[in-house]
Amino acid sequence: MRKAVLFEDFAFQCSFFNSDWDVNNGYGCNHPDQSETQIWGKEERGCCYCHSCPLGSEAEQEDLTDREHPDATKDEIDWDGLCEDGEVTEGEYLLVEVGENATEEQKKAIWNYDLYMHRYDKKWLDEHGIANI
Repeated sequence: MRKAVLFEDFAFQCSFFNSDWDVNNGYGCNHPDQSETQIWGKEERGCCYCHSCPLGSEAEQEDLTDREHPDATKDEIDWDGLCEDGEVTEGEYLLVEVGENATEEQKKAIWNYDLYMHRYDKKWLDEHGIANI
């Protein structure tokens, strides 16, 4: 199962995100599998983009509309209330594995994202045994 997340919020909570680098307008990526890079000085540095995120895949319109087709073969996606208007905007949503096939990196990143997104939700915080932050 995959979960749709807002890419920008996800990136800011990701432990691989690096805003200290002057690459990609401050959207750097420390992940060793990041394929999008820029040369800065004499170093090659990763760039944080939705379309090349090593922790997920960029959501496309088909990911939203194919789930309603009776012959859909794609895995289930938890849209968590996103795209209720029926439109997927390029670069806005990332699909991250959250099922049994999720890596430890993905689990940590989703936890950080969920914690951030629910930081004012007392019920969610209580359900997860977290004292008010």
